[in-house]
Amino acid sequence: MKLTIEKVIYGGQGLAKVFDESTPRDGMRVFVPFTLPGEIVEAVITEEQRGYCFAEAQQIQRVSEFRVEPPCPWFGACGGCQLQHSLYNYQVELKREMLAESLTRAGVRELPPVSALTGKPFGYRNRIRLQIQSTPNFSIGYRKAKSHLLTAIDHCMIAVPLLEKCIVAVRGLGQQGVVPTETQEMELFTNHDQSELLLTIWTRPHAPIAQNLYTDLLQQIQQEVPQLSGAAVFPAEKDRGGAARAVMQWGLQSLRYTVTAREYTVSLGSFFQVNSTLLDHFVEDATSSEKSACAWDLYAGVGLFSLALTERFERVLAVESSPSACNDLRLNLQGTKAMPIRSTTLRFLQQAVQQIVERREPAPDLVLLDPPRVGAGIDACNLLARCNPRRIVYVSCDPATLGRDLAALIQSGYRLHRLQLVDMFPQTHHLETIATLYR
Repeated sequence: MKLTIEKVIYGGQGLAKVFDESTPRDGMRVFVPFTLPGEIVEAVITEEQRGYCFAEAQQIQRVSEFRVEPPCPWFGACGGCQLQHSLYNYQVELKREMLAESLTRAGVRELPPVSALTGKPFGYRNRIRLQIQSTPNFSIGYRKAKSHLLTAIDHCMIAVPLLEKCIVAVRGLGQQGVVPTETQEMELFTNHDQSELLLTIWTRPHAPIAQNLYTDLLQQIQQEVPQLSGAAVFPAEKDRGGAARAVMQWGLQSLRYTVTAREYTVSLGSFFQVNSTLLDHFVEDATSSEKSACAWDLYAGVGLFSLALTERFERVLAVESSPSACNDLRLNLQGTKAMPIRSTTLRFLQQAVQQIVERREPAPDLVLLDPPRVGAGIDACNLLARCNPRRIVYVSCDPATLGRDLAALIQSGYRLHRLQLVDMFPQTHHLETIATLYR
């Protein structure tokens, strides 16, 4: 089947349509991974659904001028990257189009020009999560796309050098039989200058834990990677409360991360942005504002934005629900004008609306929110609009949920003033966005 790729959609797949009146597939949308707009490919259908199907390109008959040879030997097998076959600058343009299309589809009209913040295209990730396979032979790597199968690797081009060094060390020790066989996953996290490294290990569900074996493993990793400062071992299952409990802790349980000359404590289990080359500019762009009275930081995490906001606002409320992140948040905001609040964003906004309506509290001058991939949600956005902040900065890692939430805020009387694409995840289809709204 010959197909012409029209565009690349969010998810990284090329989109084409079948034009053949002689087949029942005429007009059907076809998604073809690892292709670029304008390319003509000979493809075979791999999966068919009602109204659309997936295909695999067997041959590229007309090659895009923006296509390059992927530098990673596991590209296409590993599920981590989707865009390595494209020039980096063109990846950014594709993401501009993905963002604009997602927002328009959600009902957000009259988009401002989309600016872009970019960093290093490789060697940027400060955190990676790897799968471990002990039998029949030891291997470490990432899952294949849409699969639980493992793609074994010996390095990762998007990881910072210290994490690559740790991959090599773990792989070698695993091949020597030092990694306990119940090990299932491993996460590596390093700080701004790669002077500290934390390791999180997950074991198979209900597997017995031999702490002496893990102590030996960590000590041997530390011999090869002296920056390893702490680790914890968790079972894959969760307790009744939904939070995983460590069955073993070794060394320090947090590291120090400096962003824009501000130092943060980040514990094992606390969320932190993964792109080590963009964080300074990212924080400055999200928090830049004229000095004013009050700002709220919703989904505050460890206080990445809150700490910066304290330099521009007389009062900062930092709202976070995760126990681990809340502990870090309190520590990071000590001695500042910020007040950490442990609460869900929805519950906080419900209480805040009542206080503002009853004139017991003034409306905030700025609300900055950085929700997880599911977004803030319609209910939270409606409550936020009732709190009547003059300015809203919405940081998002998912264009679809961002579009839904922006549409709700615009319907409540806000105007989308600025859109900035932050390429936090080069070589992948993922993107971060900073959207600024005014009323």
